Amino acid sequence: MAAAADLELGAQESRTLLAVEGEALTEDSSAVPAAAVAEEPKWRWPSRLAVAALAVLGLVAGCICTLVVSGAARPPAQYGSHHTDAVQGKQLLASEAAAAKPPPGCPMLGSLPQLWSPAADAPPLQLKVFSYNLFWWKLFDKGQFAQPNFHLRTQGNTGTHLLAQAAGEEHFDVMGFQECNDEGWLLARAGLAEQYDIFRDKHSCMAYRRSSWSLLGRGVEWVALDLQYGPRPAQWMRLRHVETGRVLFFVNHHGPIPINSGGKCGGAAVAQNILRLVKTKAMPGDAVVLTGDFNSDASSATIGGLQSRLHPAFKGTKFGGVDYIFSNLQAGSLVSSKNWGGGGSDHDALSAVLQVDGSQAMVQEEHQQAAPPAAFSVAPSTAAPATTEFVPMSSGGGETSGFSSAPAASGNDIGSRLRFAIGAPMAWLRK
Repeated sequence: MAAAADLELGAQESRTLLAVEGEALTEDSSAVPAAAVAEEPKWRWPSRLAVAALAVLGLVAGCICTLVVSGAARPPAQYGSHHTDAVQGKQLLASEAAAAKPPPGCPMLGSLPQLWSPAADAPPLQLKVFSYNLFWWKLFDKGQFAQPNFHLRTQGNTGTHLLAQAAGEEHFDVMGFQECNDEGWLLARAGLAEQYDIFRDKHSCMAYRRSSWSLLGRGVEWVALDLQYGPRPAQWMRLRHVETGRVLFFVNHHGPIPINSGGKCGGAAVAQNILRLVKTKAMPGDAVVLTGDFNSDASSATIGGLQSRLHPAFKGTKFGGVDYIFSNLQAGSLVSSKNWGGGGSDHDALSAVLQVDGSQAMVQEEHQQAAPPAAFSVAPSTAAPATTEFVPMSSGGGETSGFSSAPAASGNDIGSRLRFAIGAPMAWLRK
């Protein structure tokens, strides 16, 4: 019995020992994970936030690129065979000019060229002229900078309605438009596509009535440098009147900003370059008409120089009067004129009826060139154009000029769209 009791006691002690060791093992096993689960590294959460931010930025960039590419890839609208011929024949802006280096300075000022009277041996005619700054980015594209073809979604606006009304009443011979980004759509929405041929150079457009005139030649030259938008064009065309045989030399210009500055080279240089263009591209005896938003009023060197050789037939009232119609006709040649208002634009739409009969035109004697503004300098400028490069050239007539006859790259590429989206609002605030 005693032996059995000893065995039972030993077994009980063994079970007690095993139980104690088991509890110890349980405690150790629960303690190990607690010690092993270390605090997460501090870089994990910031890295996760960075990845999320990059994903959001990528999504936004993808949406913007999609909008821009979709606008660039939009097929052009069709406006009939006449318009297609006009588009194929228009002078496009040379793409290689975008890679050109800035010029050493502005053109040297000299005496203004003398012009002439219209030919006296041709039958008289009445010439109907129209000029209109369209305020395109705001009135036509509604400030949709990410997609500058927004106007294609619309059936027109107050600007196209004004144009349709004015042309319907007056049947203009020639028209000049500034801030004009889609010439075919403009005429189509105004119901004029089958009556006019139209050409665009940069953001300026000019049109002529094809039933009354035949095109002898056309072109474009840079005549000013805007530090915000780069070179400013003066586009021209030479037309022969079908019935009388008279020849018209028509010029359309959009001047540089700020107002009255004349851009980088000053107003005197702008006037000189425009008048030299007329002198070298037109022929003696041509009737000359110049339209535009000159971004200069009567107190400026630009208008002062121009009206010493051309007669201001009519001008607008916006911004102190910066929209003009000039001609080489005598002072009494104005038959009628009309300010059509803005039609939603920030400029006046102007029209004038001019009598061309070969009478003695107003041509003044040679005078001393007006002094350029204080900002004018022949030294190279450190400021670069915001949108296109400035191209040096020598004009066809051998005269020194700081502006190229080869225009800069067209504004229809994606890069131009992005620059326009960024730069347009600030430029218009400055204006």
